[in-house]
Amino acid sequence: MLIIYGLILRSLLNKFWKEGTMLLNSVRIENYRGLRDICLPLSRFVCIVGENNSGKSSTLLALSLFITGSKVNKNDYYDSTKPVRIEVELNICESDLAKVKDEHKDKIFEIITDKKLTLVRRYETDDSVNLCYKKLMPVDKRFDDSKIAEILSGKKGNEIKTAIMDHLPEYEEFFDEVKTQKGAKEIVDSIIKDMPISQLEEKDVKLPIPEAIIKTLMPEPYYIQAVKDINDDVKTKESATFGKIISLFHKEIEGSKPVKDIVESFGKITTLFNRPDNRESRPDKRLKEVKDIEKLVNAYLKENFPSSSLEFYIPPIELKDILSTTQIYIDDGTRGLIDSKGDGLKRAVTFSLLRSYVEMKRRSKLLDSLDSEEADPQNEENPSQPYLFLFEEPELYLHPAAQKVLFDALSIISESNQVVVTTHSPIFFSSTSTNTFIKMKKVYEKDIKPYSASICIDLHNNTTNRDLFQLICYENNCAAFFASRVVLVEGDSDVYFFNHVAKTLNSDWDFNRKNIPLIKINGKGSVQRYRKFFNAFEIEVHAILDLDVLVNGFSKLGVSESTNSIYSQLISEIDRVAIDLNINGEPNKDKIKSMVEKYTWLQRYQRLKELCGTLSSGNNLSEDEIREINLLFEIEEKNKRKQVLQCEDYKITYKDILLSSLRDENIYVLSKGTVENYYPPWTYADDKPSKAINACALLPDRESVLKISPLVNTHQDKDHDSEEKINEKTEFEIIFEKIFEPAQPQTNEPNISILGLLTEDQTFNISIPISSDASQPAFPDK
Repeated sequence: MLIIYGLILRSLLNKFWKEGTMLLNSVRIENYRGLRDICLPLSRFVCIVGENNSGKSSTLLALSLFITGSKVNKNDYYDSTKPVRIEVELNICESDLAKVKDEHKDKIFEIITDKKLTLVRRYETDDSVNLCYKKLMPVDKRFDDSKIAEILSGKKGNEIKTAIMDHLPEYEEFFDEVKTQKGAKEIVDSIIKDMPISQLEEKDVKLPIPEAIIKTLMPEPYYIQAVKDINDDVKTKESATFGKIISLFHKEIEGSKPVKDIVESFGKITTLFNRPDNRESRPDKRLKEVKDIEKLVNAYLKENFPSSSLEFYIPPIELKDILSTTQIYIDDGTRGLIDSKGDGLKRAVTFSLLRSYVEMKRRSKLLDSLDSEEADPQNEENPSQPYLFLFEEPELYLHPAAQKVLFDALSIISESNQVVVTTHSPIFFSSTSTNTFIKMKKVYEKDIKPYSASICIDLHNNTTNRDLFQLICYENNCAAFFASRVVLVEGDSDVYFFNHVAKTLNSDWDFNRKNIPLIKINGKGSVQRYRKFFNAFEIEVHAILDLDVLVNGFSKLGVSESTNSIYSQLISEIDRVAIDLNINGEPNKDKIKSMVEKYTWLQRYQRLKELCGTLSSGNNLSEDEIREINLLFEIEEKNKRKQVLQCEDYKITYKDILLSSLRDENIYVLSKGTVENYYPPWTYADDKPSKAINACALLPDRESVLKISPLVNTHQDKDHDSEEKINEKTEFEIIFEKIFEPAQPQTNEPNISILGLLTEDQTFNISIPISSDASQPAFPDK
């Protein structure tokens, strides 16, 4: 029994050990380049999108700088009078702490709260760089570590007591017995611990241990920039070299017998150069030459500093460091270092290295799973340092199929490491792999320096967002995430027809040129969910829908209460008209056939038989059962309403009012029914898309489009005392004008023209004549 219990316990410990891993939970970046102050959630796989110059690359660089602590330039400060702060919260597990030596663990535990460690990389205005941690400290500046250190500096014995009492006179009774600086600092810490929370605030505090020890808990960054920018030395310095990427394979190489022998010899080399550690019992085996050099240097040092001594220490040699110096030669007709080759070839090599790394990991994982039963956990090495892959525009120079392969590779890498990508490609989205989705944008405000802002969606912990994101990915509508405005339509015919009609009415109303995607949705029931999801990303959503949405699916549009009230009045009016006109709503043969094939209709039919049996038994039906019977025949009610809505012989007052109210909410319901009802006469084809193409061929100019679109009254006030002015525009003009020409808030966004960047005092009016045929698409002959 004890043996079984031991095996179970060992299995559970193994599982916990392997699952526990360091993770960057979030990052806050302040005052770095255009990132004035942004907070971003992080996860295993983070996807960042946004227009150029919105702060995507700066975010990747900031994450890399947080770990490396490399210097930044003066122009990297958003505000030159404030420090750059990069604050990261790390998730720390027991397996991460196994990498820290025992003598440092107590200090580590002091700065970890609930398995979370919050660190801050500070770039001060005096060019100093510090790694701090966040700690609750007194609001009173007298308790700052730097202030206490300054007061005690150079003091001994009673001087310490006098100095600290003068500095904190209200606490002098605490320092009666103090004799050392260490004792004084410990008493200050105890005073701080007893302070109420109202007297404390979070501050960046110097780490109690060397930064090198903390770095063992951090991932190793691999920043892969899009294209080498010789004008950005920080970006170039942080970029991972090809040698560093090759060093990813060190574990696979270390396993071979010849390499193991060489790695062991590295340890022997260390003993030839370094003194034995105080904890080691081995004798001093350093080379005589090393001892003589060290002895001679010490002798000269003591001439000026008699109480000082030095010793040489050569860091242990690691295979990973050797591999990082690897150089790659490419023979593409001319043999040379890869650094001399083009960006496309460099990108392909990076792609090939990452794919190879993933393939090697797959093989290693398979072998580990086969050997897991026999493996002895006591023989396992400490868990290796995880990697943080910061990949800028991974889709560059890759065709779509290769992009998909690279995305799959990064998804696999994210299972055991962390991946953050910036991209302009919808291929790098996935409802299963992408855990966090971030959209960045540039904010232009009057009299304020432009800055970046972010919109974040957590797909990992929010099941509603994840399910909808999965739907959007499934319907191939990911491209919408790169737009600021989208239009929802119901089918392929709508996409083609509206794209043509809009730019034929006005050459500026070009969906492709304006980057306004026409998004085909599968069913009106998705409209509200699409609107809600895209609005969360501050994407403006418009929808062009068939008239039957007023009969079937209106409740799923998510409109305002006032519009719903108008809708209720419309339905009442329609039902009265249907009775007055004695409209027959019975379904035709084709409709009945399609209804019978539906499982839900069969269920209703069976229910009707049950209710008929209740009546035949002489029992009365309840109100709910009567309502069920009415629902069984709702198809007739819907057919009647459709006929009334499309009837041109009878004026429906509330129809125009409702359509106007819906347009105010960016929902455009086609007054004539479906898009096919707008096609010119004699438009024929075997399928709907072909029919839409043929219809567009019969609408070559603005005048022909105006003829197919009914007039709509719009009401505008001339002034407060005059009567209403009624303007008449066609339905399509009103729809597309609202989509393409929304009211824009005033900003200080820079003017940009084809002649270059313009100052506020330099503007050009450029008029380019376009022939009447220039804006028309080419159509095949009928």
